[in-house]
Parts: sequence; structure tokens; C-alpha cells
Amino acid sequence: MTAVIFAGPSIHGIDMGRFPTLELRPPAACGDVLRAMRQGIARIGLIDGLFESAPAVWHKEILSALAAGAAIWGAASMGALRAAELHCFGMTGIGKIFEQYVSGERYADADVAVVHAPAELGHLPLTVALVDVEASLARLSDRGVLDRRDIAALAAAACRLHFKDRTWSRVVHEAERNAGDTDRLLARVSQHAFSQKTLDAEALLAELAKPATETGSADRAEKFRLNRTYFLNALERRT
Repeated sequence: MTAVIFAGPSIHGIDMGRFPTLELRPPAACGDVLRAMRQGIARIGLIDGLFESAPAVWHKEILSALAAGAAIWGAASMGALRAAELHCFGMTGIGKIFEQYVSGERYADADVAVVHAPAELGHLPLTVALVDVEASLARLSDRGVLDRRDIAALAAAACRLHFKDRTWSRVVHEAERNAGDTDRLLARVSQHAFSQKTLDAEALLAELAKPATETGSADRAEKFRLNRTYFLNALERRT
């Protein structure tokens, strides 16, 4: 049974050749989950989604797909957000970022947002998400690469920057260091930085690549009755 994955910047650097049974589609926009369901896709993985250039994936369309029997997983970015919001209805979340949102440790949607290149350039991420900055700083702290003063300055700088402006270079320079310290910090950060979003996305890919008999369906809550609305009906007509 084919599984469809909506992803882009969060899977940058992952060899998709390792997952030949998965059908990769671009980051999801409003209506894409419904389209997949209508095409007979019963297993859907949501990783990345659009939110400014197009309307974001609706909670309601995911609920409609779940109510119709689809199994839906989410991780890393938009997928982690929707899974945290809809896990009680049967959507399954995977990874550390999902766990942070569902526990209430993290709540801002913008924490996973990045600017990325278009499809022609492989949705290359052009900025770094706050979740990845904070995960990398935690690693730098645990390994004793930077002292607490540097970690605190970098964390504060990352929080001040809008997601469209947040690159590691900007984070380091916003930490208000002199030229020598800036070079040192950037070199050390570049050596140890990593993407928690990519790790979580890879975990979802590995799960969906398993035979359906092994993954089964997504974790299901009690069966719910979908409350249909004018807007959902209109979206279904458009798709």
C-alpha cells in the first residue's frame, strides 16, 4: 500500500533513495490531504506545509481524512504541529518536536518555520528554525564546547530574530560579540549544529516505509463523529 509524504526543507540531506516505496510530494497546502485521500491513499505522512504562499493545511481536512479511515502521521514541522493538535482524534505524532508541542513545552508555530527555496531547487532551507537552534545549543552545552554565557547570548539572539532572518551567521552576530569572538563562535557552532527537524522527519519516513502490516494504522482515539461545515463542503468541492 503506497504511502504519500508531504515534505520539503525538513528532509534536506536525506537520501530518499532509501525509501523507494514512499511517494514524495511537495509541502502540503490546504486541500492536499483531501486530494490524497480521494486518490485512494490510505497512509499519509505530513512533514512540511505551506503557510504564507498558500493557505495552510486545515485541521478539518485532516479530521475528514481520519474519519474516512485514513492513517495520518506528522513530524518535524507543520506535521508536528497538526499531530499535537489532533492526536486525540487519531493522528500520530513522531519525534522530539511533536513531543515538545503535545506536552506544552513548546507552543509557538513560528518555532518550526523557515524560509526555503522553490521546488526547482529542492526546497533548500535558507534559514534555520528556532527548534534546530535550541537543539544545537543544547548539544553544544552538553559537550562543553561553549560556556553558559555564550549559550545564553546565542539563545537570546535566536529568539529575537524573525524566522525569515534567522541564519546561524545572523544569530552569532546578533549575540553582540567582537569580530574575533564572532569568528570563533561561528566556527564552533557550524561544526556541531544539526537539525532536529531532519532527524524527526527521517524517523517518520522510516516508519511509513515499513509494510502496512507492521505499522498498522495510526494510533486511534475513540471513533469521533465529523462535524461537517459549509467551509469543509466547499473545500471538498474545490478539490
